[in-house]
Amino acid sequence: MKLSFAILFARDLEPMRAFYKDSVGFRATAEYPEWVEFDTGPAKLALHAAGPNDLETRGLGLFFTVDDVDALVRRLAERGLEPQAAPVEQDFGFRTVAYIDPLGNRVEFGEPLAP
Repeated sequence: MKLSFAILFARDLEPMRAFYKDSVGFRATAEYPEWVEFDTGPAKLALHAAGPNDLETRGLGLFFTVDDVDALVRRLAERGLEPQAAPVEQDFGFRTVAYIDPLGNRVEFGEPLAP
């Protein structure tokens, strides 16, 4: 398991983008209207636009890359954890599953899809 992204959910994305890109000086490697990625070493920092009432996008999000999402779901279920929903194939090339930690932060795990 490898931390791939730390994701900050932002109600107002532009000031966050300006802070990390212009003030701090991080290099943006991807910029979209609702998503910005910065190269910060082995794990990337990402900004994700969030709606004011969206409970899935608040605080901090972590994205870990794993080899087998289904095996992880089974292992976490044995420890009493249930995902928000069943694993799903995403259009960004990962099969993912998400959990919410005790502080309400989103913790997502993704298995790369075959090309």
